[in-house]
Amino acid sequence: MNDLSVFLKENKVKREHVFYCASEDLRDSEGNAAKWEIKPVTTNEEEAIREECMTFDDGKYRLNVNKYIEKMVTEAVVFPDLYDAKLQDSYGVKTPEALLKEILDKPGDYSRLAKFVQELNGFKSLREDIEEAKN
Repeated sequence: MNDLSVFLKENKVKREHVFYCASEDLRDSEGNAAKWEIKPVTTNEEEAIREECMTFDDGKYRLNVNKYIEKMVTEAVVFPDLYDAKLQDSYGVKTPEALLKEILDKPGDYSRLAKFVQELNGFKSLREDIEEAKN
């Protein structure tokens, strides 16, 4: 069972983009709910996001969980392009994170998308995993 070839990159299963209906409020010209394109986040991308969301207070590192989830979801969304200036302008915002929350202005829609992204990336729940890591 020591076959190193199973670890070669060409033998690894490729994680594909998936499509997800994030809100029933967004419909195409035929009345179908719009599909969002979501990509898996890599370990390196997640690590950079985590580092960006850390603060150092009272001699301890703390993770801003809400900011972390917001940035993870933003990183995972391929379409709509949350960095598109015209789309941001249409909602009167200047950051992809703000745009995401304007497009998904129903808290339940945003929460379901966040949960979907978490599960796509192997987390049962980011909040649960973070709490477990603290203990």
